[in-house]
Amino acid sequence: MKVMCDTNIYISSIRNGDHADILQRRGTVKYMGATVLMELWAGAKTREAKRFLGRHLNAYTRSDRIVALTSKHCETIGRILADLPENYKTVIQKASFINDLRIAFEAVSIGAVFYTEDSEHFRIISRRTPLLKLVIVHPTK
Repeated sequence: MKVMCDTNIYISSIRNGDHADILQRRGTVKYMGATVLMELWAGAKTREAKRFLGRHLNAYTRSDRIVALTSKHCETIGRILADLPENYKTVIQKASFINDLRIAFEAVSIGAVFYTEDSEHFRIISRRTPLLKLVIVHPTK
């Protein structure tokens, strides 16, 4: 089974040791969205954080398990954003929502089960992306 995780899953794992059951589950093949990779590196402000990411994310790169969007995915994301009702205006103006749409489509593009702690954004996204195999989890600590 293919699995992808949201940025918040990795951050909770790094900070608190949460979600080891997801990240170390046997019988799954883990992939990483290029957008998650970008967000993790953008948040790495210390030398220790950069070293940690270099060591742990290198496995995804070496095994060619970084998933990027195609132009067709970007077009579909644009159409979803254009069609969202006016009451979502404040949500869709945030870069984090647009990144979450990108991450969702990266997971859909390979048929992966997608884990996140972000119920707000991904409930909106899953209503418009029926192929998204969404699992919302909570921090364990």
